[in-house]
Amino acid sequence: FFFTFSLNAKTLKLPEVISEYVCNTKFIMGATILETRTFQGKNKKRIDTIIQNVPQSVIIDYGKQIVTWVWPKTFSYLSVPLKKEDQENLKKAANITKLNKIKSDYIHGFAVDLYELKVNLPDGTTEESTRWITKHGITLKEVGFIEGKEGKIQFYSEFSNVKVFEQDYRLYEVPKGYKIAPIEQLDDINELLKTMVKRG
Repeated sequence: FFFTFSLNAKTLKLPEVISEYVCNTKFIMGATILETRTFQGKNKKRIDTIIQNVPQSVIIDYGKQIVTWVWPKTFSYLSVPLKKEDQENLKKAANITKLNKIKSDYIHGFAVDLYELKVNLPDGTTEESTRWITKHGITLKEVGFIEGKEGKIQFYSEFSNVKVFEQDYRLYEVPKGYKIAPIEQLDDINELLKTMVKRG
């Protein structure tokens, strides 16, 4: 069967993530593809990937508002502020103008609800997508497009091999013996990976 609902724009909110989990992620924007292994803990996230044969990790500590980039090949890391003020301002200014729950389904063994949503961001960018969200608040799949001054770009993300369980806190720590990398190393970080960090 098919059903839909729409609420006042001020009350529109996506389901919150309430569980810790680990999964594989494929994120596609335009012609660019990024595959990662993602770990979601309590107020922390870690994203592992390999870009141009260089393994790297991103550890996000939402409590301390710090992002740590880790490069295992050179035993180095660099921590920078997540800019809490910018994040909070972005959340306040981001306006969900449409949020329709269209049906329930199953994907990767999980019961999910499908939502159609439209978000207007403060920079004039509009994001429209369909999301498959579990009862844990995990978005297993998202298909849509971002439209702004530079035109319309399609994007797609999907989680696979999802396991819901409590994470080992050591996953979110920089290994002992690693040295601080020069700030210039941030210039070489993949733009799509930066986008994943910004989107949370």
